[in-house]
Amino acid sequence: KAPPKAPVSGGKEDGKDAEDAAGAAAASSEEVGDDAVKAQLKVYESWFPPMRSVLRVLSKIFRVVEPRVFEDIALQSVQSCTRSLKDGSAYILNKGGVIHADLFLVKNLLILREQLSPFDIQLRSVERQLDFSEAGKAVSRFLANRNRRLFSMSTENALVTLLREGVSVQEASVDSKRDLDDALRSACNDFIEHTSVLLAGPLLDFVGQCKLASASSNASLKTQPFMEGGSVKALLSKTTEGLSDELKEVTTQMALYLDNPATQSILLKPVVRKITRAVDDSRNFIGDAVDGEDGWDEGTREEVLTALTTIETAVKSG
Repeated sequence: KAPPKAPVSGGKEDGKDAEDAAGAAAASSEEVGDDAVKAQLKVYESWFPPMRSVLRVLSKIFRVVEPRVFEDIALQSVQSCTRSLKDGSAYILNKGGVIHADLFLVKNLLILREQLSPFDIQLRSVERQLDFSEAGKAVSRFLANRNRRLFSMSTENALVTLLREGVSVQEASVDSKRDLDDALRSACNDFIEHTSVLLAGPLLDFVGQCKLASASSNASLKTQPFMEGGSVKALLSKTTEGLSDELKEVTTQMALYLDNPATQSILLKPVVRKITRAVDDSRNFIGDAVDGEDGWDEGTREEVLTALTTIETAVKSG
């Protein structure tokens, strides 16, 4: 007698469940895909409009025109786009402040450089222009020469001489990719400088004054008014007063402009190094102060060193 057959799983109900699961998975996948497209479009729409237009046009003509023609168009476009970004940054500087202006320029220059890389173009050329700056003198010499040979077939022909002496060709090398890198580097340096001053301006000024006085052979650092104990304590108190709030505001603005946390970190590290170096320099300069002179005593020194540690901890943890 044959053994009874085991029940077969996956009948009509199981098949229906599988179909429902597959349909749900497909719908979920479509939703994820739609969300990704929407997110990408949102990022795209946040780009500076002139730069967005330039990149869209370049992407459309890349496979249509000759490579040499495309590179010439791209070169001129990148030059104009970079100037437009700088103009936009200047406008934002007047409306929103220096940090917003710096971050706007850094963000869009990074995008422009990144979006140009797939085209694999050099963006270099040599521009030639006619220079007529010596034309006036050449014409004067031409008119003053009574023995000019107008119909001579040699190089001494007066008209040939007039053209040779009055008109010259000026060549200038243009490298839009290098100019773009220089503009990005300059924008990053401006952000680092402006952010450092915003976070620890009084401290940086103090260090600068100390270095200037130390380099001068006519002045003693300890006798300078800015080295008086009460003055040092006041400037450090001013630095620590709003440091946490300002640092939080800077990081918030960076997150607004720069989506990648790694980029934010790379841009903020030089600011931290600059302020930390200023803290170390301040400790060295303050070490030369003598208790009992110029408002310095053990308590003042303790407060000053504590304030320096607070500044250092705040910027490193920010």
